[in-house]
Amino acid sequence: MNTVHSHLSHDVDATGRFDWAGQIKLAIVLSVIAAITAIVLEGRIAEPVLIVGVIVVASFAGWARVQPAAQPARVLVRRR
Repeated sequence: MNTVHSHLSHDVDATGRFDWAGQIKLAIVLSVIAAITAIVLEGRIAEPVLIVGVIVVASFAGWARVQPAAQPARVLVRRR
């Protein structure tokens, strides 16, 4: 489990545990933004387009918090 969370530096708190509070805050903020957007754009944009747009924006926001994993070191292979 530590290998999964080791490269998620934004999602780990100071004690090294997964930051659930940060994830919940992000979800609440994205939900509020989605609700406001739905109210403002009601009737102007089709509902399926709005739903897909919210999912795409939320996905980008979530993935922006993930740090890329380090590449494994190359190992020399001795050929006989």
